[in-house]
Amino acid sequence: MKSRLSYFLISGIVILSIMTGIFISHNNKLKKIPTLNEQSFHAPVSSKYIPKNADLIFHWKINPTILPNYIESYQDKSSKKTINKKTSFIRDSSFKLISLDFTKDISTWVGDYGSFAVFDSNKQALNDWIMVLAIKEDVNIETELESILGSKIVDKNINPSNKINNSKTEIISKKINSNRSIYFANDKGNILIASNPKIIQTSLEKLDSNKLNTKTQYKKLQLKDNLKDGFFLLEISPKKILNLIGQEENLFEVNEIDNLISSINLTENKFNLEGVISYDVKTKMPAKDINFNLTNIKKETELAEDFILIDNPNHYFSKDYSHPYQKFIMSLIQESTTSDYSRLFKIILENSKGNLIWIKDKDWLILTSKSDTNKTEISDIFQKDNFLSSNLDFKNKKLEIWSKISADENEESQLKEKIEAIIEEDEETYIWSHTLSPISNFDSKNYTKNDSDNEQKIDEIPDFNDVLRIHLGQEKTKTVLNNFYPYILFNTMLGNKLTPPHNIDISIAVPTINYPNFIKVKIDLKTS
Repeated sequence: MKSRLSYFLISGIVILSIMTGIFISHNNKLKKIPTLNEQSFHAPVSSKYIPKNADLIFHWKINPTILPNYIESYQDKSSKKTINKKTSFIRDSSFKLISLDFTKDISTWVGDYGSFAVFDSNKQALNDWIMVLAIKEDVNIETELESILGSKIVDKNINPSNKINNSKTEIISKKINSNRSIYFANDKGNILIASNPKIIQTSLEKLDSNKLNTKTQYKKLQLKDNLKDGFFLLEISPKKILNLIGQEENLFEVNEIDNLISSINLTENKFNLEGVISYDVKTKMPAKDINFNLTNIKKETELAEDFILIDNPNHYFSKDYSHPYQKFIMSLIQESTTSDYSRLFKIILENSKGNLIWIKDKDWLILTSKSDTNKTEISDIFQKDNFLSSNLDFKNKKLEIWSKISADENEESQLKEKIEAIIEEDEETYIWSHTLSPISNFDSKNYTKNDSDNEQKIDEIPDFNDVLRIHLGQEKTKTVLNNFYPYILFNTMLGNKLTPPHNIDISIAVPTINYPNFIKVKIDLKTS
């Protein structure tokens, strides 16, 4: 139980540290964060020390010492001190978890980048971990280490010479209590700190093979240039962590995800996350099952606040398909539509190929292509449930209504009519709804467009193509986040004072080279 608790706390602190930047920057109008060049994912130098078997890896490219003051400098005068304290609290708590005092032990010499990793250990009460910190130039690190250690206490488990492969690198230790020590090593401008000296030994002995290089790792999948760099980089195995801590509730089906590599950036009014998700599968999906043809939405101010674009929805909702990311995409759609996810919506998803567009204003409607929608199958489902079809002329629209009469079992024994679907069709499109209001004034020409400039030639095919795009306004975003445990925890820590982001955009893309065990996730969260 101690192992599970330790693992959960360390993982939680890392995730909450990221969320600190996200939500503090939103709720306190952070005006500037320097942007990285438009380059692909590039882990810092400290990553080369991280062993490959880590379950959670977190990198940063901003000096943790200046972070509270940096964020404070861009706040309103009334909130400067509060924000500084909150940011410092999250940072300092992270270091206290591994028995270090950031202000006293670390702040005077730490550099602009670092890495942290956690390993599951079944043999110890506490999980193993390693932290790598850059050292500022012109710092006498030996003097700083003496201040941290107090006195050198050499662990008996370290080799007799206390050296790694006869190099100048020495592992020294600091005793925390009678049963526990933490270990330090100074190597080429970086300080390695770990719960176990063997981790440091392994890192230094296999330095060349330990480099975290996602470009090389995923080169054969053409993923190397599709993930932009970030100030925070995270590599995590959700499946392992959720299994370890016994987490049963699973929003977005993340327990199916074997590995997630993501980069995180903050700009003036937007939080951006890009990630590549991999699944532990051995089979490949036939190429003929993949069809990329996601419709573009016109960028017009009158568009509804919430809409979702799905390519080939029956690939994820039909029983005839079994994608490794099928549950993940289904869960994203269900959670994004929340209470609007209805039986009619599910029936349409199961029987539609090509593009499907879900649009929500006061009520929702769906657009599908006639050539890609099995309307006969959908009508058969309605008929089996005793719904009858009738026609209605309304506002120059010819509508098809599926409804049925039933008895209301109360004292007055009244009849009631249930409308299952209202359908409008033109030469190319079906428009579906279950109420009259959204469909009566709707003009599909305001939403879809054919952009010939976006049609790519065969020799210009991108590495990824979108299969799902979600745009949610403030109310839907608030509903989704209020079901997300890290957000709930963070909001509680800040006294339930978080204001929901203005909107959120999510896109899911799959490799065009037909590897069904990888997908790309992009999240843009607009804060003002």
